[in-house]
Amino acid sequence: MRRAASLIVLILAVGCGVGASFITYRILHERKVVSSLSLTQEKPARPVVVAAVPITYGTVLKSEHLKVVSWPAETPQGSSGEMEALLGRVLVVEAVPDEPVLESKLAPVNSQGGLPSVIPHGKRAVSVRVNEMIGVAGFVGPRTRVDVLVSINPQGDKARAASKLILQNVEVLAAGQKTERDEDGKPQTVNVITLLVDPKEAEKLTLASYEGDLQLALRNNLDLESVPTPGAVLGNMVQGNPVVVARTAAAKPAKQEPAVQTVEVIRGSSRTVEKF
Repeated sequence: MRRAASLIVLILAVGCGVGASFITYRILHERKVVSSLSLTQEKPARPVVVAAVPITYGTVLKSEHLKVVSWPAETPQGSSGEMEALLGRVLVVEAVPDEPVLESKLAPVNSQGGLPSVIPHGKRAVSVRVNEMIGVAGFVGPRTRVDVLVSINPQGDKARAASKLILQNVEVLAAGQKTERDEDGKPQTVNVITLLVDPKEAEKLTLASYEGDLQLALRNNLDLESVPTPGAVLGNMVQGNPVVVARTAAAKPAKQEPAVQTVEVIRGSSRTVEKF
């Protein structure tokens, strides 16, 4: 009797344990399902057009440049979900693979490809002839920023020879016919540099290239500050050097007074002194 009672108690305990485990499993499972449904409802996948390959600016977009991927609900502003809507558009900035192609990165509809499409409204592209020295030993390339200096020697007068910083923080659009940056950072000698300037800067640049010699100063792309400069005049540089002035004064011979001779002349009762 006692043995049967113990067996009944054991069976009831096992049953209660199994029931509790089953109830716990159902509760956790239902919560997981509800949570999954909630996440699915909050972030439904949406199609977004992204770059399939690296794309350089000025490129006319084709199907091989793009692909459509699933994106969370918070898609980037200006993105598109249809590849056909972007075909034939021109990219005005570089794009890397899987980067969304946004409207802000595209030229207006019906724009031509190439360099003209990446020139912002109100700006001009002006090319200047350079050599290896002017091109900062080949390190001036597309998307770098430079200052432009001009050296002028008016009428061949060396004392009036001057150098002036005429443009600052100017973006380089192209080096030669190359509009892409060299990812390896290797120098490349080119004959022509194309700069992005406004109309007034274009006038300065054209006059300076005609009347004097240009020099480019490469600057850090993060350094955007313009620095006022008075320019440099050769005559002022020489006169302001105390060593040169001292040497000039020491080398100048002392002025000698001419020798004077006197003669006393007596005429009757008068007497005069003549100097020769």
